[in-house]
Amino acid sequence: MRAAAWRRPLALVLAVALGACGWKITPPPPRATTAGPRSVAERVVLQVHGSGLPWGSGGLGETVREVLTTSGSFREVYYPIEPRNPPPLRLVVTASGTVDEEIGLGVAKSVIIGLLLFLPVGVIRFNKTYDLTAEVVLLNEGREVKSFRVENATEVSHTMFSTMEDYEPAARKAAFTNLGQQIAWELSTVSIPPSSSTVTRRRSSG
Repeated sequence: MRAAAWRRPLALVLAVALGACGWKITPPPPRATTAGPRSVAERVVLQVHGSGLPWGSGGLGETVREVLTTSGSFREVYYPIEPRNPPPLRLVVTASGTVDEEIGLGVAKSVIIGLLLFLPVGVIRFNKTYDLTAEVVLLNEGREVKSFRVENATEVSHTMFSTMEDYEPAARKAAFTNLGQQIAWELSTVSIPPSSSTVTRRRSSG
């Protein structure tokens, strides 16, 4: 009887603790189109600038490079190290962003949770949105081929005691993956002749 008496409160405490640390990522919606990205060129140098991201740019270049190669946009994407003889194509991505949080509403939710002795701590959710904007420029031998802007928003729903170290890496990965996918879609309208740079070098040397 005594064992059963303390097991129930302990089970309740454990359930509250587990529920207090949950989170959910809602990634940006995929592009609404039936066509897929196609090959742009064989090789490209990827240059990424992510200092304008308040949540950090770790993994940005690696994720974009992975998406561009797996989608078939380029066979080789050089990042972060350029080869000795780099191709004439250079893709420059400059990313910035903001984080929108529930400040006033979040305080109110915390007060309610405290007044109810933390019982709804796993039910009441706090929302945060990671907004990303990227300016993208494709250069061929220093000349602009195409420039465009990419925007997305990644939503996070988390409980009171969830930390940024728990959900922020997943939110970054979702935002950066969507960025790479949108870049691949935008570049699908570009066609680079495979021998254009070779012809240009031969004419200049002659």
